[in-house]
Amino acid sequence: MSVSPEVRQRLSTLTIPKEQRPAPQATQRRSGWFAALLVIVLVGGGGAAAYRYRAPLLTLLTASQDAPRVRTLVVARRSGDEQSPVLTATGKIVSDHRVQVVTKVSGQIVELRFEQGDRVEKGQVLARIEDVNYRTRRDEALATLARSTANLEYQKTNYPRVQRMHADKSASDIELADARRWHDEAVAQVKADQAALAFWEKQLADCQVVAPIAGVVLERNVEVGDFVAAEGGRGANANAQFAAIADMSKLRVEVDVSELDISRLSANLPCVVAPDAYKERKFAGHVMWIDPGANYAKATVQVKVRIEEPDDFLRVEGAAQVSFLTESRGGSESQPATIWIPTGAVLEKDGQARVFVVRAERAVEGVVRLGRRSSAQVEVLSGLNEGDQIVAEGLDKLRDGQRIKP
Repeated sequence: MSVSPEVRQRLSTLTIPKEQRPAPQATQRRSGWFAALLVIVLVGGGGAAAYRYRAPLLTLLTASQDAPRVRTLVVARRSGDEQSPVLTATGKIVSDHRVQVVTKVSGQIVELRFEQGDRVEKGQVLARIEDVNYRTRRDEALATLARSTANLEYQKTNYPRVQRMHADKSASDIELADARRWHDEAVAQVKADQAALAFWEKQLADCQVVAPIAGVVLERNVEVGDFVAAEGGRGANANAQFAAIADMSKLRVEVDVSELDISRLSANLPCVVAPDAYKERKFAGHVMWIDPGANYAKATVQVKVRIEEPDDFLRVEGAAQVSFLTESRGGSESQPATIWIPTGAVLEKDGQARVFVVRAERAVEGVVRLGRRSSAQVEVLSGLNEGDQIVAEGLDKLRDGQRIKP
């Protein structure tokens, strides 16, 4: 809208007298009261709205606070012919044949041909001990045997000659006796020198330390330059053990089982062995021995489990978990499939076994009838159907009908 010059001129002459102008504080005070009034109106309106919608709000808040996140699982059937664990235990992997390699001669190590972890064969040379002294002794024994052998050859011809002379009355009885004695002494001396030579040859051969069995080297306890002494000797490392070797073809796991659980095990019971170093690898096994005695202090019984097909993933002296399985229920007809769930998914309450089934994001409590049990699972005979979703753990913190977050 356009304004004429005349009107614009009149508007410019309009002014408010100074004495009639409002004070700045009054303006600010009026603005403050207005703001306070606006807040009261808004709060009052919000309170009224909150009062009007209090029930839905309380329901929403309660639902958010009362819906814990839980772990669930889907119920499935398992064939009755399958074996389930009746007990699990942790033990130590042991070799049936473990030997300590020791030196048979004294001396300084001049060569080592193995490292810890090496796989060695029976008779393989592992180390060499300085053999200068043993070689000298062997050579001396050779020379001594040569002299005694030459003397024996002479006595073998001299004794028959003296016998003939004695028969012709040209040699006395004393000469015959001396010839016989010299011959016998020569024979004995040759035997002694042969034994001495064999001893020093054996000592010389023992300067090469060999593996007594085939297996894996578990330990190496010496270095080049070490002085070692044979059994009964003295030195920096008297009776030093060169190494420890274990036969890896026959391994077992030794576990301690509580006396309360030992009645659940028997000889030849099938097992599954899982080494701690490689949890994903499983090895078949069976119970090979149950200690007829018990450890009174620990209230345990030792059980030995044979590992049927060991490989290089197993570590001697390492830990392994053993799952003892139920005997397969044999027969010409296969057993019907049944429902098995974790023991943690069952709540014992008022003398009844109960589970929480998930329905519309709520935990609905139900009674079940149980059958066989293992250390980790239990068989459900009734009360659950295949495909049901149940709460797997933390049942003691739930109540019937409570909203949950699967």
